[in-house]
Amino acid sequence: MHHRKHLTWRAAPARLAALAILAATLAGLPAGAARAAGTDGAPSPAPSPGWKPTRPIVFIVPFPPAGINDVLARTVAQRLSTALGQPVVVENRPGASGNIGAEVLSRATPDGHTIGILNSIHGVNAAFYRKLPYDITRDLVPVAPLGESPLVLVTNPRTPYQSVAELIAYAKANPGKVNYGGPTSYPLEMIKTMAGVDITNVPYKGSGPTINDMIAGHIDLATGPLLEYMPHVKTGKLRLLAVGTANRLKALPAVPTVAESIPGYDITVWYGVFAPKGTPAPIVERLRGEIRSLMKDAEIRDKLAVLSVDTAFSQAGANALPNRVASETERAKRIVARTGGYLN
Repeated sequence: MHHRKHLTWRAAPARLAALAILAATLAGLPAGAARAAGTDGAPSPAPSPGWKPTRPIVFIVPFPPAGINDVLARTVAQRLSTALGQPVVVENRPGASGNIGAEVLSRATPDGHTIGILNSIHGVNAAFYRKLPYDITRDLVPVAPLGESPLVLVTNPRTPYQSVAELIAYAKANPGKVNYGGPTSYPLEMIKTMAGVDITNVPYKGSGPTINDMIAGHIDLATGPLLEYMPHVKTGKLRLLAVGTANRLKALPAVPTVAESIPGYDITVWYGVFAPKGTPAPIVERLRGEIRSLMKDAEIRDKLAVLSVDTAFSQAGANALPNRVASETERAKRIVARTGGYLN
């Protein structure tokens, strides 16, 4: 197998987050409706007409263009521009597993004219990196949840295992011989820790190179957004082992979950809008109300469903997003405590 040296953020600042890129087309999927329900139950405030932006709003996307984060941001930006009466301009600032864009957002003037989209990886980064130039809790304020999407576990067809159970058995019999590629190792670290197996992580800058090397047989496993991998699964270039959600997907009822072999395994990608800490409450409430309202639109829901984004999370209460950040970070901290898998 082809192996690469472990890369840190400092050694490879262009390292891109792979939890969401390259949107394709697929029937709508219930990525996490059950999770969104019961987060806190409190309705978000109605839009406050008291604040109006006085110039264009910059919407930072810490990931490359054309991915799910980018599509989500541009979808929200278009409608938000109409609602607020000012252009909302999307600015892609990818790199370092989403940390570059998040730092830019954290350092922006907190006046409502700069917002950004963050996702699960930022909660994970708070645990996996010893040092970050920003703190997701201290330097950023959650504005509004947007949605969730599922992850899948895939392998190249040359591997001898046809299921997660066979993967675990093979990895235990061949410690260190199975490798895993991708820009983030968190889903792998959960598998390693929960199943007690030794799998080698091979860092990549993005999902595109990961997929290419997996198709070529240089790496064995990867996790990523369903939409990104399904075209290659359909052509037989990759094999779909399982989905990362707690329950099977309605769109793929025959595909087992990782949890069926590793009880308790459950990963979905959440997305949310954040602003710099110190942004006045009336501004946050206006933005939250407008985003919550536009995410109710049937046209937007249908568009995002094609991208496997379930928008039920967007209608959760005001505490839903900070609660998800906290729970994601705490779970990642438990993984790091057991593996010592810091990235810097």
